[in-house]
Amino acid sequence: MSPLATLSAPAPLVSRCVIFSVAGRPLALPMDAVRRFLPLPKLDRLPTAPPPVEGVFRYHGEIVPVLRLSALLDLDGGGETGLYAPLMLVTWHGRPLALLADRIHGDVAVPVDAMLPAEAALSFNGCAIAGFADSAAGRGGTVALLDPDRLLSEAEGRLLDAFRDAEERRLSRWSVDDPADPPGEGVS
Repeated sequence: MSPLATLSAPAPLVSRCVIFSVAGRPLALPMDAVRRFLPLPKLDRLPTAPPPVEGVFRYHGEIVPVLRLSALLDLDGGGETGLYAPLMLVTWHGRPLALLADRIHGDVAVPVDAMLPAEAALSFNGCAIAGFADSAAGRGGTVALLDPDRLLSEAEGRLLDAFRDAEERRLSRWSVDDPADPPGEGVS
């Protein structure tokens, strides 16, 4: 075995994060967790959806639930969704999920040694994994770095999957077969 094979790559010295606000609070996600930024599309709202689910939309043939982070994280001050409210498309357990923010401030490079450890017991499901000084949002204080995989509990994830599956079944009843479409594919 080559001596070079035993060397491991050094840990990154900088973490790229996207900073956004929800209910007036600066939050962040790891930049590599955000697949895309989207404008708020027309959402289908279902009366049986729990309060954190703002609605759903279809993106590249998949149903994407939109979660209102202010409701999910129980933050006071989350108002009505504006016409230009931004969405961050992430992957949650292999499926697309959109997170609704009030405003996207941008991305920053945060030195790993500037990250402050978060006390997992102080955030829901341990979703706040670190903190760092807020320079991008311009308010001072600390930005909470969230782990998108921990935003929902296991039970909430099962309910969200059931909700998404029910919406898929509902929409499939409305699909129209087009002779030009291959068999089994409807309008999306």
